[in-house]
Amino acid sequence: MNRWPPDWAVKPLRRLTAGELAEALEYLEKHRPDDDVLGRALAGEFARRTAAEHRPAKHARPV
Repeated sequence: MNRWPPDWAVKPLRRLTAGELAEALEYLEKHRPDDDVLGRALAGEFARRTAAEHRPAKHARPV
């Protein structure tokens, strides 16, 4: 079931999950490709979020 607006459309940027950010970027690419400001904000947050998920823990010991 498609809901409108999607859940990600009514959340603040910092509260979006990585999946919601990806979905929002996909929507933007299809429906509003000229919205550079929003696209950059979403892409920047997505990059920051996914990079943080792949950073090793500060106290992790090397293997």
